[in-house]
Amino acid sequence: MRTLRVGLAQINTTVGDLDGNVAKILEYAARAKELGCDLVAFPELAVTGYPPEDLLLRRRFVLDNRAALQRIVDAAEGVTLVVGFVDEEDGDIYNAAAVIHDGRLAGVYRKQRLPNYGVFDEERYFQRGAEAPVFEVEGTPIGVNVCEDIWYPDGPSKAQAEAGAKVIVNINGSPYQAGKGRFREEMLATRAGDNAVIVCYVNLVGGQDELVFDGGSMVFDERGGLIARAAQFDEELLVCDLDLEAAQQTRSHDPRQREERTERAERPPVASRIAEPLSAEAEVYAALVTGTRDYVRKVGFETVLVALSGGIDSSLVATVAVDALGAEHVVGVAMPSRYSSEGSIADAQLLAKNLGIELKIVPIEPAHAAFLEMLERPFAGMAPGTAEENLQARVRGNLLMTLSNKLGW
Repeated sequence: MRTLRVGLAQINTTVGDLDGNVAKILEYAARAKELGCDLVAFPELAVTGYPPEDLLLRRRFVLDNRAALQRIVDAAEGVTLVVGFVDEEDGDIYNAAAVIHDGRLAGVYRKQRLPNYGVFDEERYFQRGAEAPVFEVEGTPIGVNVCEDIWYPDGPSKAQAEAGAKVIVNINGSPYQAGKGRFREEMLATRAGDNAVIVCYVNLVGGQDELVFDGGSMVFDERGGLIARAAQFDEELLVCDLDLEAAQQTRSHDPRQREERTERAERPPVASRIAEPLSAEAEVYAALVTGTRDYVRKVGFETVLVALSGGIDSSLVATVAVDALGAEHVVGVAMPSRYSSEGSIADAQLLAKNLGIELKIVPIEPAHAAFLEMLERPFAGMAPGTAEENLQARVRGNLLMTLSNKLGW
């Protein structure tokens, strides 16, 4: 059986951390090479982190991104890499995929479909690509495109398949949305089956500011069957042997095929991994943990404060924080007032014990009373109500911010 071994490196990049992103790309490239991969693909804009947004308005950043890519090119040996980066020509910039082989930049694909809705604002920064090249890896024609390009039936994948590509490598920075994974899977299966190509989809993983990326990289055969899937919300190198003979048989009557080459060497096959998708509830919880963990770590914090009232909402937030950062990096703060029940403090203490976190108790009655005293004249003649009760939340917010400033959390 003639195969092409592909690695999909769903890594967690950080926007602006060019050195860290390059180091991670080279680490996974080395692992893929050790596993005998012919090609390893990385997510969309892996060099810069996704989404780089207004960093792209700084020419120095764009030039540094190109220099970072060159470091990857210089280090690449014995394996083909597909790496997302920012390309530039005549002052215009492009969301692009570099195809790197044996210490040289073999070619570049520029993203054609630029999303400009919801959390996306790519038309603000990038120009559209116009070409859909086909590259050859170990004698196999490969089409490379970027994220949104594969969502459209008449997009670059169709053009590349018609030009002879047997495999489509699609690199992504596709944010998490509840239920989106099933839709992605159906869409990718349709593109593979409609074009009689193997589709390799690699997605970013991790949190970046308000966005969360869920990974879930996948491979579909030429009939649209799922043959490999990575875990959600975890970094992973998904390795899969693509059966090129089966793909060739499916398209045996297609005149667009190129001449086949013989297999370069026999190697033990790898077992395709198909990770089980998370349940709806587990998926949402994993997204919350991932977003919390990466926001805290990527802005340089180590410990967080969580206000504990003993209620369900603060209990859930504290549990997410502990799962994201570890109990040693979470401190609970209970701030009782005249409106607090005896049970709320007892529940907060029990929660802190169960989670293994430190609990600080800072009563807010003195501050609350001082505010009410200041408001006696403007509130004269009015019965106490929601305004007085809501004031406690504002006092608590100020206390948490002051504790954070003072303790460096």
